[in-house]
Amino acid sequence: MEVIVKFGSFEKSGDRFIGIVDGDNVERIDGDIFNDEYNQTGDIYSISELKILPPVTPSSMLALAKNYGSHLQGESPPKQPEPFFKTISSISAHDQEIVIPRDSEKVDAESELVVVIGKLAKDVPQDKVFDYIFGYTCGNDVSARDWQKGDKSWWRAKSSDTFSPIGPFIETEIDPENLNITGKVNGDVVQSCNTSEMIWSIPKTVEFITKYVTLFPGDCIFTGTSGTAGQINPGDIVEIEIDGIGKLVNRCV
Repeated sequence: MEVIVKFGSFEKSGDRFIGIVDGDNVERIDGDIFNDEYNQTGDIYSISELKILPPVTPSSMLALAKNYGSHLQGESPPKQPEPFFKTISSISAHDQEIVIPRDSEKVDAESELVVVIGKLAKDVPQDKVFDYIFGYTCGNDVSARDWQKGDKSWWRAKSSDTFSPIGPFIETEIDPENLNITGKVNGDVVQSCNTSEMIWSIPKTVEFITKYVTLFPGDCIFTGTSGTAGQINPGDIVEIEIDGIGKLVNRCV
């Protein structure tokens, strides 16, 4: 089968479907992308005709804390990966609005590379991890800092509705270990890093997580953020761009 690079999820006139992204065009496919059991239908649309949806609907979603040295703010690096769960209900799509809770004093955007799992993964050794990954997308781990510091858990600080934008598409053929990530708020660069700066690599992270938690096709792992994240407020436009993957854009309300 031909090697496909980018996949996305779309809606047209209430009809939802998966498509292969080729420049500004999308070809509809039928079937299961994770098992390579799909057919190219020949139905081609312009992206401008379509509503872009979250590229996957995971059964679970995790994110890494403290995975870039520049984000530690004087703390010691963690002795192991520090994943936490984010709720599926917090997922939002490219061009979807991020709702800023009015009772939070400070909400930040976090620019992150997101790993998309491609097959059932349990007890995966480091040297086999990339065999279990379907692809990569852009993610924004939106974070209410006052709740993150004041609550006993991060349930609302990291998982309020719309706090997990992902997309716009999944890139399946890319080296994730040397990618530039840029975060902007209203056109101003607020974050800039390279995935080579991760404290815990993707293979080490997936090995650690799957020692305890089974991951399924479509599950997502946010791999951490760098530096000091940019504060966001209603009316702001957030852009997260990753080399070779694309740009995730959301407006805050």
